Amino acid sequence: MKTEKSMKFTGLNDHHYHLYPHDIFYVEADNICSWIICEGQAIHVSHPILFMEKLLPDYFLRIHRSFLVNQYSITALYPHTVMMSNGFRLPVPKSKYQWLKSYLEDTGFSTGYPQSGK
Repeated sequence: MKTEKSMKFTGLNDHHYHLYPHDIFYVEADNICSWIICEGQAIHVSHPILFMEKLLPDYFLRIHRSFLVNQYSITALYPHTVMMSNGFRLPVPKSKYQWLKSYLEDTGFSTGYPQSGK
């Protein structure tokens, strides 16, 4: 990943945040606002998810109408969920699963299920 510039966000609590996009796990829609989920913090911002999708780099994928995820934070893909590197599981609707699976495979991500140790 090339060097990125930090982005400035103002939370609904009026705190100012400087974040690097690669530090964001995902963005979750909250009506006309969004939650930015990073390591150790969740930031509530006044921007809708559509705005966030246009603002963030193209490695953020819209996997659900309510979730925009950093593809580099995905650790596993299952038929109805993705596992994120922070341990969260996010929904993947049937209509997006095959697209997401193909996209991740094309980028070198293994979408096979983890093998159980024997």
